Amino acid sequence: MSLKTGFVVLLLCVPGLLGDEWAGAYTEKEICAIKGSTVKLQCSFTFPPTEDGRDIKVKETFWFTKYPEEDLRLDPQYFGGVQSECHGNNCSLTIADVRWSDEYTFRFTTNHSKGGFNVTPAVKVTVTDLKVQVTESRFRNMYDLKCVSSTCSPWSPSSYVWYKNGEEIPNEKSQLYKRGYDYINSYSCAVRGHEQDVSPPECMYWSCNKVVYYKRHICAIQGSSVDISCEYTSYVNTQTQFWFRTDSSDPGNPSIIEDPRYELPSETSGKSTLRINDVRQSDSAEYRFKFTFSYNFEWRSISPGSTLTVTAVQVQVMSVRVEDSHLVAQMLCHTSCFPEAPLSFVWHHNGAYINQGTIIEVTLSPGDYITCATQQVNDVTTSPVLYVLKRPSVSLNDTGDILEGRPLTLTCYIENFDYSSATVDYCWYKKKNVSSDDEVLSNDRQLVLPSIKSSDSAEYWCTVENQLGKKTSEPVFIDVQYAPRLPVISAAPSSEASQGSSVWLTCSSDANPQAKYSWWKRSEEQIGVKDLHRASATFNLTDLGLEASGDYVCVATSSRGSSNSSVRLQVKACSWSVTMATTVGSVAGLVLVLVVLVLTAFLVWRKKRSSKESRAKSSAGADCGEASTREQKEVVYSQVHFTTSSEGPVYANITPAMPRRHLVEESEDGVEYATVRKAR
Repeated sequence: MSLKTGFVVLLLCVPGLLGDEWAGAYTEKEICAIKGSTVKLQCSFTFPPTEDGRDIKVKETFWFTKYPEEDLRLDPQYFGGVQSECHGNNCSLTIADVRWSDEYTFRFTTNHSKGGFNVTPAVKVTVTDLKVQVTESRFRNMYDLKCVSSTCSPWSPSSYVWYKNGEEIPNEKSQLYKRGYDYINSYSCAVRGHEQDVSPPECMYWSCNKVVYYKRHICAIQGSSVDISCEYTSYVNTQTQFWFRTDSSDPGNPSIIEDPRYELPSETSGKSTLRINDVRQSDSAEYRFKFTFSYNFEWRSISPGSTLTVTAVQVQVMSVRVEDSHLVAQMLCHTSCFPEAPLSFVWHHNGAYINQGTIIEVTLSPGDYITCATQQVNDVTTSPVLYVLKRPSVSLNDTGDILEGRPLTLTCYIENFDYSSATVDYCWYKKKNVSSDDEVLSNDRQLVLPSIKSSDSAEYWCTVENQLGKKTSEPVFIDVQYAPRLPVISAAPSSEASQGSSVWLTCSSDANPQAKYSWWKRSEEQIGVKDLHRASATFNLTDLGLEASGDYVCVATSSRGSSNSSVRLQVKACSWSVTMATTVGSVAGLVLVLVVLVLTAFLVWRKKRSSKESRAKSSAGADCGEASTREQKEVVYSQVHFTTSSEGPVYANITPAMPRRHLVEESEDGVEYATVRKAR
């Protein structure tokens, strides 16, 4: 619904005054609103929460102006001009382009045995106009201009705006404007902050420069004809007159009348009419009239002109229920604004006349459609078609294999559906796998993938929805095929191996359809590769020799292409005898050093001990007169032999020598000798 902007009157309720009984409240009982403005009423209500242990719930809420109670939205006088909404127990009514005074009552119904409740007394809305009141001042040749409302006071204004010939007068903010007698120019006023509700221009003398529009707001049915009219006066005879749209890039250019649908009927003095035939929604705009005369005068008013709103006839579904696999729908035929004359509507089911009136209830099957129309004079306007939707299907522009990089278009298709006259909402969804969430893609009838990727492989489906329901298509799986990606090769346990060990080479590549693998070895002596005849993703090399070193190539191949990558394998030589000989030689050298150290320490100890014993015996022989005797000492010789081999590692041979006795001459120190012999 399209609501006109303008002055807004907001009527609030006082929930604090309400309890758990049947009650409702408004904060004000009377509202004063400027004609053509927007009024918003609000109300809060309560009711008993239970009855005989049963929870009480609200069934319906609406506003009305006359008895028996009828929803204001169904009143032809208010078609398209009212909007009702509720949040919990707080409801509001918005009235656009209010034109007349009336009393508005809020009603709600429940599942209680009492039924419903009217919040009374009703709210009284009084519609008024601003005008300039001209009185002669007590001062000679001075006049008092006062900005007043015709029937009631809508505001408590603190500041006003005054206009001369439609252009604002600077620094004039008072409700009363004093000035000298002016028989040429017109004056108008508005409350600051509500300049859109400016008063009509007023003259001090019977004739002055001014333009007065017959209607500030005009509602026209699409396809009909509409007249936009005004009265104008000028101090002298005018030279040019023309109409223009305020959204025109060049308001001074009277090109508006060049459209063949626009015409200027024969005019009488001081009146002008712009007629638009076969009006379209693109004609919705604000239109103003301009005139010029000598002395370089041009009427350049910034005051509002006539605003045209072009509306189409629309079908609104009020309720839907299912009975025996059929839909039973209650529908309303309406427009989005107030037309001047009351409208009468007729209904058609599958193109055939069925009834007339504002509301109908009809039984429908899948594929059926409904339209309503209105007749104004000789113009008949028909609403868009409202279908009972069938289940849609998804069609592809490419029926073969779906290849990566190519464009793909998916279309949401409804059988026997008139896309040119019907309105339906579309939505596309995508699901990668069972665990992923549904992804919303587009709200167009067609889903276009300009260059499809491998990541686009998924299930796709569409939904169609209108006022009568929602239908979902069967999912379609899109399988995007692509050539093998660059293979990844891994070596276990490592790409560096010892002679005689084993290595596993594994190759993997992302491909659709699945790739097949082959292994090759790149030759070092010549350019090229050698087929190893391994048609699998894994390749086991056992009992590696030095000749196994080199580059191994894995080729991944499918019907969509191939790709390859390589890994370098390095085999290192390894001899157990050399290793063991080196190890044994090292150990033997360490043992030899330890033996030499031990023998040296032992010899030093024996020498010191023999020296002490000789001195002790010499002393004892002198004292006791005993003759010294010579003792022959046995000397033990040890032999340590080092041998070397020119063919292998150095081995240490340590063998004990047989004991030999040597007769040595008696000396002061008894010494045992060890012979150390090193072979070279």
